[in-house]
Amino acid sequence: MTRKIVTAPDLTPPVGPFAQAVWAGDLLYASGQVGQDPVSGAMVTGGIEAETRQAFENLLRVLAAAGLGFEDVIKAHVFLVDINDFAAMNAIYGTIFTAPFPARTTVQVAKLALNARVEIDLVVRRS
Repeated sequence: MTRKIVTAPDLTPPVGPFAQAVWAGDLLYASGQVGQDPVSGAMVTGGIEAETRQAFENLLRVLAAAGLGFEDVIKAHVFLVDINDFAAMNAIYGTIFTAPFPARTTVQVAKLALNARVEIDLVVRRS
């Protein structure tokens, strides 16, 4: 199977050797995004809410570069440094997706890149 890389031109380049997203057939695997400002490269301020919003804005840029939107998402993985931030993250998550909702996994992790509080990756299907 041939893989095709997707890069959002208006995002800060990845901090490691990975693609922002990869097509595998009709599935797009979008790498995790954190609350990194796409212009400055710095993490946004304002806590979990601001970081969650920015992570979704960054993901939307990746999806748009692939010709997709949040309505095409079939699976989300959410990584939280503090599971006590779940309610705040979930409130913003609920404004991004509408029924029928994608499947989701949410876990607490010890640490994230750039000292982020949240990281989100997506699996998306081309209609």
